[in-house]
Amino acid sequence: MSDGGTMPTRFNFSRWSAVAATCAFLAMAQAMPALAQPTPALATPSPTNCDVTGVAARALPAIVNIWVAKILPSEVKGSADDATEPADEAAAPADDAKDNPSGKYKIEFFVGTGFVVDPSGVIVTNKHVIRDAAMIRITFSDGKQVPAQLIAASSLIDFALLKVNVGHPLPVLQFADSDQAQLGERVIAVGNPLGLGTSVSAGVVSGEGRDLMKTPIDEFIQTDASINPGNSGGPLLECDGKVVGVNTALLSNNHVLGSIGIGFALPSNDVAIATQKLINPINEHPNWVGVKLQDLSPGLAESFGDQATHGAIVTGVDPGSPAAHAGLLPGDVIAKIDSWPATNARTVQRRIVVTPPGVQISLSVWRAGHTRTVSLSGKDWPHKMALRASALASAKAVASVHAEGTGLHLADITQALQKRFDLSQTSGVVIERVADGTEADSLGLAAGDVITMVGDQPATDVKTVDEHMDHATAANGYLVPLLVQSKAKSWWVTVYMCHVNVADLLVPEPGESAVASESGQPSAPRAPATASAEGRPAAASAMDAAARQK
Repeated sequence: MSDGGTMPTRFNFSRWSAVAATCAFLAMAQAMPALAQPTPALATPSPTNCDVTGVAARALPAIVNIWVAKILPSEVKGSADDATEPADEAAAPADDAKDNPSGKYKIEFFVGTGFVVDPSGVIVTNKHVIRDAAMIRITFSDGKQVPAQLIAASSLIDFALLKVNVGHPLPVLQFADSDQAQLGERVIAVGNPLGLGTSVSAGVVSGEGRDLMKTPIDEFIQTDASINPGNSGGPLLECDGKVVGVNTALLSNNHVLGSIGIGFALPSNDVAIATQKLINPINEHPNWVGVKLQDLSPGLAESFGDQATHGAIVTGVDPGSPAAHAGLLPGDVIAKIDSWPATNARTVQRRIVVTPPGVQISLSVWRAGHTRTVSLSGKDWPHKMALRASALASAKAVASVHAEGTGLHLADITQALQKRFDLSQTSGVVIERVADGTEADSLGLAAGDVITMVGDQPATDVKTVDEHMDHATAANGYLVPLLVQSKAKSWWVTVYMCHVNVADLLVPEPGESAVASESGQPSAPRAPATASAEGRPAAASAMDAAARQK
């Protein structure tokens, strides 16, 4: 089942708690510029009279569906979503022996959502939508499909920037001030739920400041607008058409396969800051002072003799850090950061992270019955730089799938094979065997299935099929359509011929030059892909399997 050129996700929901809500290429010849002023794509209807139909109609040209081919460890099951990653995922190398003992990998297909924030083709989405990607394609509301590249992905929050080149300015969505969002305010979620195609749902802001992912700056907006797998990276719109959040996660359970009215979006103010930092990932890094905090509970305040009812208490200080040089100690209670009340640990961490490195921060600190002022300046957060190649498929994974191929073992139909598989067909190509854990296996292809067409040509023999597969190009996304006949039915599947060079998925950094790709479009220089070492792979839903499960 498909709509508007997208393909459906697999309807396999194996793990539900606080989970990510989806699962959510053309290079530039020079460095990414700062974001241009958005074009006035949307009118501003009165928020007191929320015209959902009008808001959706104006917003849709700037909203895209994202299709991703990912290379995952064979042991990872393709479920609707993966749990959201921890804050320190960038610093935690993957343990292949533990997470992927077989050392084998597979290709699976995933869907998500994004939206354009700059007329040059800059697109916002969630990091888990594109994590472990070997190919990224964008579908616009008019059905046009183009490849996309990664500008950068945040190592602190679930956020990434993509780039497309369509040869003309694109309509954009503008950010609202999420600090002004109010409980009960009407909002509109747009996304690609379950890969069915662009969908719109309306609800309200149900809550603010939700802490889901335990990162320093997460304060999610909660909404009852339907957010399902496939919505990740899509906009949460206010009634004037501006983006107040990026749909990222949902809370569900093992009994309800989808939204139960508890969805979460990254606040637009956080996204706007991350966008500006990632647009120039070489020069912009998060601020760090080296202090670990937790919320000051009433019990802790009483035990320390502090009369405060809120604040952040220091649990640790990194040796040699700015916090250590400033004299902060475990047990110190931070009551204010600059002029902002320290309502909890996240408030303090958020203010630290968004302050530019080198800018002085003033802390009001309670210690041993006395309040003092502590001044310190942060620096670039170690190991917390914008992710590029490490957010995509690893070199080891790419080499594995190249060696394994599609997993199809084909043969011309003979009388012996007709008898063996009880075939009525006398022409075509029979699948004699499917290797476990390969792309063909994930697509549901099985021994005894017969390939009757490859593209628009009859599959007369194995040589014909192999030639079509060998000549897959970047122009068609290295996808080869096969018409397959089983004993129960006929169906089309798309096989991804994994011609992967992860460097081609990266927007060139300043100083790099673009070279022509096989599609005739500029692409990144052919350089070795950097191996990924960033936590567990994101899981999302394969596209073609759903059609076979109906």
